[in-house]
Amino acid sequence: MSKTVVLRLGANISLPFSRRFLVALPLLVAALLVSMFAALNMGAMQTQLGDVWAALTTPADQWSDEARSVALFRLPRILAAVLAGAMLAVSGYLLQVVSRNGLADPGILGLSDGATVAVMVTSFLMPAVAVGALGGVALVGALGVALLVLGLGRRMLQSGGIILVGLSVNIVLGAVVEVILVSGSAMQFSRLLVWSRGTLASVDAGDLRFMAIWCAAMIPCVLLVSRWLAPLLLGPQTAESLGLRVGPAYALFVVLAAAAAAPVVATCGPVAFVGLMSSYIARGLVGDRPGEVLVTAMLAGGLILLWADTLGRTLFSPIIVSAGIMVSVVGVLSFILAARLGQRRSARQE
Repeated sequence: MSKTVVLRLGANISLPFSRRFLVALPLLVAALLVSMFAALNMGAMQTQLGDVWAALTTPADQWSDEARSVALFRLPRILAAVLAGAMLAVSGYLLQVVSRNGLADPGILGLSDGATVAVMVTSFLMPAVAVGALGGVALVGALGVALLVLGLGRRMLQSGGIILVGLSVNIVLGAVVEVILVSGSAMQFSRLLVWSRGTLASVDAGDLRFMAIWCAAMIPCVLLVSRWLAPLLLGPQTAESLGLRVGPAYALFVVLAAAAAAPVVATCGPVAFVGLMSSYIARGLVGDRPGEVLVTAMLAGGLILLWADTLGRTLFSPIIVSAGIMVSVVGVLSFILAARLGQRRSARQE
């Protein structure tokens, strides 16, 4: 039996999909929808399924207190978690292709901390700056760190040295973040401390709208150019022999990776390991086709961040653990597991 199914749209358009992708896609979509509905019904305020249904289907002036809580607080938070997870998954996978290292992630390579430092400095200098403007600031910070890390580690792509460069830059930027935190007032310290740990607690409808617009603009662009990822996976020399201009392609994907991580940092703060875990899961489910890995990783990333946030606000209630900390606990274990599997794969190839 063929492992590929070709979807024909008219006489001139044929879209090949692997059977593994066609099986995984509906299962992940169903899991995401069920998880979102379950998360709507979980929280400090006791709600029933009827309250969730009323929040989704009735006008605002007919809401009960429970339905209002679901519609105004939980729903924006849950949708933002799904979008943020998908964006971090895109960023992580693009960085893994560009760096040619399966351990790359916007948090591990320092993009998130670069965006964090840029947002913090701007927030201190201009406290009233809007979230939309912070998205642009975060993009500049993330892009600057991405170019710095890739520039310093360009000769160590295959040896995994770029991860060490990224971690080194991460440590330096982490120290800068701590200096900024202790330099402000107590109120600024408490507000930025919570945000710097990666949380969706303060997300509202405006933040969700900002992230949705950014996501709607970015995702089609990424999928449109995803066909250039396959030659890059074969190495720069092979990609050039296939007619791809490698330099501009690398630059484009670095910009897209930074642009995907920037709105998440501006809205929720830095969240590490989602890009690493989602790409790892996606490749395990559907193989190595970049377009299919991207879509699968986005769904997996949304699921990871959604459950990290949901468990963080319900598991130890009334204590709330930020989604960034919840993801990091699992992410460190995933990082170690991925590194060990990568070493075994390299040993077999030698």
